[in-house]
Amino acid sequence: MKNRASIGVLVVLGAAALGWSASAAGAFQDAAQPSGRVLIAPMHDGVRVLRAADPDALTSDATPEDSGQAVVGLHARVIVRAADVVPLALALSARPGPPLKAEPADPTGAALRGFWIVECASVADACALAAAMREVPGVDEAYIDATRPLHTRSNLPTDPGFAQQWHLHNLTNFLFDANLAPAWKAGYTGAGITVGVVEFGWNTAHPDLADKYHADASQTPAGTQEHGTSVAGVIGMIANNGIGGAGAAFDAMLSRMYIGSDAATAAALAFRNDLNDVKNNSWGPADNARISTMPSITAQAIADGATMGRDGRGTVFVWAGGNGGQANDRVDYDPYASNRHVIAVGAIDSLDRRSLYSEPGSALMLVTQSDYDINTSGDVGIYTTSGASGYTANFGGSSSAAPLASGVVAVLLHARPELTARDVQHVLIRSARRCRPADESWMTNGSGRWISEVFGFGAIDAGAAVSQALAWQPIGPEVTHDTGLVAVNATIPDNNPTGLTSTVEVGPNIRIERVQLVLNAPHASLGQLRVSIVSPLGTESLFANTRTDTTSGYTNYVFTSVRHWDEAAAGTWTLRIADNVAGTTGTLQSWGLRIYGSEFDCPCDWDTNGSRTVADIFAFLNSWFAGDADFDGNGSTEVADIFAFLSCWFSPVCP
Repeated sequence: MKNRASIGVLVVLGAAALGWSASAAGAFQDAAQPSGRVLIAPMHDGVRVLRAADPDALTSDATPEDSGQAVVGLHARVIVRAADVVPLALALSARPGPPLKAEPADPTGAALRGFWIVECASVADACALAAAMREVPGVDEAYIDATRPLHTRSNLPTDPGFAQQWHLHNLTNFLFDANLAPAWKAGYTGAGITVGVVEFGWNTAHPDLADKYHADASQTPAGTQEHGTSVAGVIGMIANNGIGGAGAAFDAMLSRMYIGSDAATAAALAFRNDLNDVKNNSWGPADNARISTMPSITAQAIADGATMGRDGRGTVFVWAGGNGGQANDRVDYDPYASNRHVIAVGAIDSLDRRSLYSEPGSALMLVTQSDYDINTSGDVGIYTTSGASGYTANFGGSSSAAPLASGVVAVLLHARPELTARDVQHVLIRSARRCRPADESWMTNGSGRWISEVFGFGAIDAGAAVSQALAWQPIGPEVTHDTGLVAVNATIPDNNPTGLTSTVEVGPNIRIERVQLVLNAPHASLGQLRVSIVSPLGTESLFANTRTDTTSGYTNYVFTSVRHWDEAAAGTWTLRIADNVAGTTGTLQSWGLRIYGSEFDCPCDWDTNGSRTVADIFAFLNSWFAGDADFDGNGSTEVADIFAFLSCWFSPVCP
């Protein structure tokens, strides 16, 4: 049998043979009125009664019979879905006349299998044909081709509450928002992406959220909670519907999962990661500056989702960094937010300041906008959904910062759905805006990348991130190195800030993404210990600082840092551990490192001969003058690329 996707199929339409009549088909009715004719039009979403301006033409504008608003343009063309072409010859019935031809929707046969296009003599004939074909076995769908209102996202949302959403579009301090307008104007609004809201529930019936609920991607128990409803609104509140405001990814779908017991939480994090592209988590352990641990089943759920979700590209997990900043808490004490597979997000306010509650940490990756002080009623908060049908302008905390980041991730994945979870992190880091550049927390790590304990790599910039994503070359497979445990078995000097140091050699020159410290150091009061590591390039990651924490440990405790991002791993790594409070002593038994990243390639080895020499500078300049030297990866060759290249060449990032 011939390939039916490669040939046109002649369909002979005889009224006598097939018993068709226009009145029997009910495809159109005459209505002798100057404004046009009423058609009963089978469309993709049901049968519509429309008034067509010129139904005897090949195209016609049409309006609903009960409205004066133009909604569609009708075409003399029927879209048919049938697994086999044979039923078409038997199913089609139309007016007497010349034979019609059913063509594959994709002439190449590579896509749209099972869909056929039938060209008719007029819009009215197409309506009659579609109606008749719907009645015949073997035809799954038949509807008239229509052009419906489609709008580019060139304008900002028109919702009445949008003016209060400074975190999306700040009219007072123009730089201090998530810079979503350029992404929206480029047409990237989260369409086709589903963001899971992992909470104690959220109100899926809220009028500004209901149409976004993705039931198949959601767990079935019913439950609502105020906090979750506000989180969902920050991500995906419906835009341009005349009520409320807009979400960061206002065209994304939203799903609902429930946290609870260890098993229930793991099930939520593992649920339908084939459908959930992003999972937002605005929860965690108590913000009390005490070390916490994660059950193995929960850790496995996150790891499986981040590596196997989205058909192997990985579900993107976003986590609130915590609200314990004023209680000396750190992201590093939270095994959820500091998990190596997640994006830990802190908070900044409408003036670009670190929010008072936002926790610092070596695991903190990025910050987004929220309120300044969750204990101040007059603070500028976040406008979002609340309750059964209401809104609040006072949502805040890192609980609000995380869903803003999740919304931006959905926008990124709309622009480049093939990005892996690791690609998303690289793009966000490289496009982040350095907020409060004069802040003393900023430093450059060994790869020349700006990093801060309180801002991470900076504020998420959606416009810059989309530009970066569109030009991004996917990162290579993950490479890992485990040093194993180094036995020390030495007493940590009591009340001595010098403490102990221990070193380990790392051979593989991995380009680092994350570094984990595995620590065994029994001590009756962990709050007395300061713990950090220093990379071969001199970057320190502080994991634990002196505080009030009478928890005992550490036993195979894992700390995670992003501060060494893009550094070369090879060389001597140093552990520093000190007991800064008198009265209780402990022991450093053993420690080790786990390094995660990608195969190292030196970006300033421009001639790719395996070493960094002066010849690389000349090779780069030749490429630059030829317009082919986008060293900073922003999509264009500019003077900034020269400075970026030279910064790399003079730095110790390459061997």
